[in-house]
Amino acid sequence: MSHHVPTTGFVLSLIGGIFVLLGGLALAYVETVLASFGFGFILGGLAIVGLLVGVLIIVFAILLYVKPELKVAWGALIIVLSIVSWPFALGGFFVGFLLALIGGILAIVYKPPMVAPMMGQPMMGQPMMGQPMMGQPMAAPMACPACGGQVNPQTRTCMSCGRTV
Repeated sequence: MSHHVPTTGFVLSLIGGIFVLLGGLALAYVETVLASFGFGFILGGLAIVGLLVGVLIIVFAILLYVKPELKVAWGALIIVLSIVSWPFALGGFFVGFLLALIGGILAIVYKPPMVAPMMGQPMMGQPMMGQPMMGQPMAAPMACPACGGQVNPQTRTCMSCGRTV
C-alpha cells in the first residue's frame, strides 16, 4: 500500500495545535498573575486543560501523518479539540482554532491522487490492450491477406494498411 498523507491537513492541524498550546500558556500566565493578587480561583485549572488540548491536537496531527489510513478519526478528533480550545486556550488566539478546524476538515475529505499505471499495465477496471474484458471471449489474432499485418478483431481492419477484412 502506498503512503498517501493528507499533507495540508497535517500541516494546518500541527500549526493550529501549536497556537492552541501557546493560548494555553498565555492563559496559564494570566492565572499565575491573578493568583499573585489573590484571585487564583477565578480561572481555576482552565490553562491546564488548554495545554492538554493543544498537545492533543499536535499528537493527532502527527498521527495523521504517521497513520493516514485513519484520517477520518484523526480529523474528527482534531475538529472536536479545536472547538474545545475556545474556553480552555482562548481558541489559540482564534488562529489556532481556525487552522486546526480547517486541517481536521481537510484530513477527513482527503482523497489520495489517482496514480497513472505504468506502461503496459491497465488502470483499475480496464483490460490490458489486446485482452478481452471480463466475460468476453478473445478473438484469435488474424493476419491481413493483403499485407500480412495484424487485423483488429473488433473493427476487422488491418492495423498496417487499413484494409477491411
